[in-house]
Amino acid sequence: MPNPHSPLNQSGLNRPIPRRSLLMAGGALAALASVMSACGGSDTATAGTTDTTTKPVDGGSLVWAIETALSSANPHVNGQDKSRPVLRNAFDSYIYRAEDGSYEPWLTTLKLSNDGKTVTLKLREGITFSDGEKFDAKAVVKNFDKLTDSKYVTSAQSPLRFVTKYSAAGADTVQFTLARPDNYFLTWLSTVNAAPLSPKSLALSLDELQAGGTKIAGIGPFTISKYTLNTEIVFTKRKDYAWAPASIAKGQKAAHLDQVTYRTLSEGATRTGALQRGQVDIASDIQPLDVETFTSNPRFKYLRSFVSGTPYSLYLNVSKSPFDDLRVRQAFGQGADITAIVQSIYQGTYDRAWAPITQVGPFADTSLKNWLKFDKDAANKLLDQAGWTGRNSSGIRTKGGRTLTVEAATAKDFVRESRDQLNVALGAALKQNVGIDYKYQPVDMGTDTARAAANKYEVFDNSYGMSDPVVSLDLLYYSSDPRRGYIARGRYNDKKLESWIDTGRFTTDLAARKKAYTDLQRYVTRDKYYVIPLTNTQDTFAYNTSKVHNLTIDSASGQAFGAYTVWVSAR
Repeated sequence: MPNPHSPLNQSGLNRPIPRRSLLMAGGALAALASVMSACGGSDTATAGTTDTTTKPVDGGSLVWAIETALSSANPHVNGQDKSRPVLRNAFDSYIYRAEDGSYEPWLTTLKLSNDGKTVTLKLREGITFSDGEKFDAKAVVKNFDKLTDSKYVTSAQSPLRFVTKYSAAGADTVQFTLARPDNYFLTWLSTVNAAPLSPKSLALSLDELQAGGTKIAGIGPFTISKYTLNTEIVFTKRKDYAWAPASIAKGQKAAHLDQVTYRTLSEGATRTGALQRGQVDIASDIQPLDVETFTSNPRFKYLRSFVSGTPYSLYLNVSKSPFDDLRVRQAFGQGADITAIVQSIYQGTYDRAWAPITQVGPFADTSLKNWLKFDKDAANKLLDQAGWTGRNSSGIRTKGGRTLTVEAATAKDFVRESRDQLNVALGAALKQNVGIDYKYQPVDMGTDTARAAANKYEVFDNSYGMSDPVVSLDLLYYSSDPRRGYIARGRYNDKKLESWIDTGRFTTDLAARKKAYTDLQRYVTRDKYYVIPLTNTQDTFAYNTSKVHNLTIDSASGQAFGAYTVWVSAR
């Protein structure tokens, strides 16, 4: 069973991450949000915001502090959510996904047959890989030959599962035949994880490919000039680059910066200190306690961007006691004031999540706001009705000699964004209010994987960042088909639920998908209490306003679009 917290390379997942373009208030939004430096403080910029006061300057370098170390510099094998905006600097995708769910041309234009089973990619002329090799149909076919090699990418069967055939249909056209329409495949084509590598790169040894780095040539505004595992990755400008998606480029060709260095500083205080001292120019993943440091200082700009996908949530394992009883699931959700706990832990820097799909993109369901009410009395009555009427000396409810103890399945390597504190506070409230003993005790990866395989857990905590929720809803959380829902730790096995999952994945009708996902979201929350959403996942940034300009957020994913549009001025 794949690790639920490690990336399954875009067939992939990763735990925490995500949402929308710079707090872009809902409604129809443009394809990106460009956030410019101005005065200090917090920014909630709307789509299309641009720096019209100063003309961009070419040249210079940028140092960007990040929290998560890249496990690989090869986009095919690295599915970490946090790696995508970093690797985007050197790897372009076949198509560009807009926020409304449509696809725009990038390296190719996309054509779908009426039945959705034939996907044709028409390659853009004049594009080359950074090592000089030509981007043509033969190169694309070689990429898919590699991506379907289980020795190279073990989870490639997920986005490619329904691809039955692919071939070159001329020098500039590649055609795919699918067993059935598949929105996951289309979404995947728009991600950095499917980005084409040069044929010369694909001929490297498996070990070299797994590591990635300077030997890997892709198509992007920068090339990788240095990569040190767990430490830093350095990108150097590609001067002949001229094919960013039109919605992002807006006439721009090559990148403005000569060099970009992403430096891993895992401690939040270290990132904050480095930015204050001028050792870095941008810092990501600003910790709640450090937000005021930047919002109160006019030298800096603080930004937060909601990431699309699924929010940080608790998935309740319904395959066994006690959560096989709807009343216990309801009591678990109602027995603590989650909104107050989120406010206390994050001090207003994170928003409470209500729906199982984040509030970015075409599938958001705002009607679910406030559906879950804190009601201690109701929760206690539900537990009484469910037979958990006894109490032990610690005040924990008992039934038939068993205590009402529920444990979370989580790996300590992937605990982030104060989520351990959030769960500990939730556990304390549940114990005091209703006598549920909720244990959140992160363990090592091997123990977590073994515990999951043995079904020795009651709660699974996770979030997933992706521009389309098809991946997380189908593969990660809800499908009981082990070939699809291979990390569906809720073990729902609910045919009604899976009919909506199938509609969401296999129909090309956007209206039908919206209805299916709306029905699904309401069913798994207020009807069945399968999932308890906690916080909207987000990316946060702070940067020096005297130097950094034009940071662009991709509105479909809610993550930074690399450093392509960024330019710097002298301090």
